[in-house]
Amino acid sequence: MSRHRALVTGASGFIGSHLCEVLRERGHDVRAMVRRSSRLDKLEDAAKGEPFALAYAGLDDVAALEQAVRGVDVVYHVAGKTAAFDRAGFDAANVDGVGNLFEAIARAKRAGEGPRRVVLVSSLMAAGPSHPKNPRREHHRVEPGFTDYGDSKLDAEKLALAAAREGELELVIVRPPLVYGPRDEDVLQMIKSAAMRVVAQPGLRPTWMSAIHGRDLAAGIALVGERGCCLPADPVVDEDVHVLAGGGVDPATPGAVLDPRGAGIYYVSDGGRTSVAEFGQVSAALLGRRALTIPMPAIAVRSVGWLNQGIGRARGRVPALTLDKARGSLSPGWWCDDARAREELGWEQQFDLERGLEDTIRWLRDRGEL
Repeated sequence: MSRHRALVTGASGFIGSHLCEVLRERGHDVRAMVRRSSRLDKLEDAAKGEPFALAYAGLDDVAALEQAVRGVDVVYHVAGKTAAFDRAGFDAANVDGVGNLFEAIARAKRAGEGPRRVVLVSSLMAAGPSHPKNPRREHHRVEPGFTDYGDSKLDAEKLALAAAREGELELVIVRPPLVYGPRDEDVLQMIKSAAMRVVAQPGLRPTWMSAIHGRDLAAGIALVGERGCCLPADPVVDEDVHVLAGGGVDPATPGAVLDPRGAGIYYVSDGGRTSVAEFGQVSAALLGRRALTIPMPAIAVRSVGWLNQGIGRARGRVPALTLDKARGSLSPGWWCDDARAREELGWEQQFDLERGLEDTIRWLRDRGEL
């Protein structure tokens, strides 16, 4: 796809601001969707003195969403909720929000002003954990039921697929793993812990996970928007496990589908694998510290999540570690294979873990956070 007019939802956030920046650098016209109440410091940082065109809309306002999507070619849907007290909190933004967005797109298309493609930024957690010895790939059957967050993103994928087919829209799904980098405030607590020479490891043994720098993720999403293979017109959708593919399930290979493409879905990562312990130890080393890794039994992790959640409810603020995040941290692993994005899109990451954390620590120091 040549130069296009793009709408980025969630543009004031960590990933959204990086995506706006990368899309502009690649020559696209960018419209940044934000709420009236949004802080715009990340977006202003990304703008580098040349403000983005703004569209004001929330995911609960179909009329405002319709105005936001009118006249664009591609919608990059980044907005959503990554932290909530319960499933209902996730669904309000991640599922209902997607439904409202596609209703707005349908209205705009009826008026002849709708987009032709939607890039849905989902999550590796929508697919479920990886096997300890094997990464997740696009054609693997998903395994819901591990986290409320992941299940809400999976339901958003289902809803988007149905709406895209009905509205004759191109739909592409990106499932990122752990994302970190400048403008990400969530990673600050992990790095601050490493600075205090302590790295808490969920579980008694380290589990593998993938990670990606925010700017690298933005570059991958942009490539998907430009030339990613969209979901087939007649994908297989298993109502129980949500298999997306052009063929059926291979009974001899549980968790696999016959279509080797996994068409319409992309994983992107830094190409390696890491663990919470390694993430913390690399951070500590870059800070010139030696940190002690402390394995935490599952019951301790869940207890901390439960306690944090209770305190958070009393204060009216979702804590960094909720019970849902505790469950996710104790899963077998969150590791994915991004070979398909590299082969089909020619995507290459710029940051490995060490360089990415170095960049993040530099940003935190510049802000006076470390």
